Amino acid sequence: MLRGQVRETIALKVNEIYPSIQGEGLLIGLPAVFIRLQGCNLRCPWCDQPSALSFSEGGTSFEVEQILDKVSEYKIRHVVITGGEPFAQEGLATLVKELVQRGYSVQIETNGTLWQEGLEKLENLHITCSPKWSAHWFVHPKILQNAKELKFVVDDVLSIEVLLKAQFRNFLEEGKVVLQPEGNKAVFFKKALELQRDLSELGFSVRVLPQLHKLLGLP
Repeated sequence: MLRGQVRETIALKVNEIYPSIQGEGLLIGLPAVFIRLQGCNLRCPWCDQPSALSFSEGGTSFEVEQILDKVSEYKIRHVVITGGEPFAQEGLATLVKELVQRGYSVQIETNGTLWQEGLEKLENLHITCSPKWSAHWFVHPKILQNAKELKFVVDDVLSIEVLLKAQFRNFLEEGKVVLQPEGNKAVFFKKALELQRDLSELGFSVRVLPQLHKLLGLP
């Protein structure tokens, strides 16, 4: 089967595709085209995209070629694939490879519980993993090997003991941990700064960052 035919036979369920800026994590402020995929394997109580949670309801099926055509409508060269949970859709690896081959830099935002073969050490791929307490902080080993950053939502549950777990240690040592106050709420900014201070005393440097797009009134 030719490569173009492969693209035409693989479809993903898409919630929405839109331009904005990356409002979270280490690439904050970067202009991006967002591909929000439909369906998530977790249910976090503060999820700000409830319309993208269900696998059976919502979203529209798009072939990979259709997604590529939609992305090409924008003069932006960074693509963020988010959800929902992107790794829950079987066509993710094909979509990412096609985007990279077309010269895009690609970022995947994931809860870290799933993986797809074919994405190992792929150039121009930035995986942002946000471990979740609803998954008991489990992160797939391949995600830990390939992620470029860990982004923790600071809520009532997150603790310094979680941040110091052995599987997260190398991200702390490399300064690749972001603390994101849930909902940009003042109480969680205060907690995030306290966690940052406590980690600094242990020799670790982490970033406290808001959801910038929400502060700017962007999608």
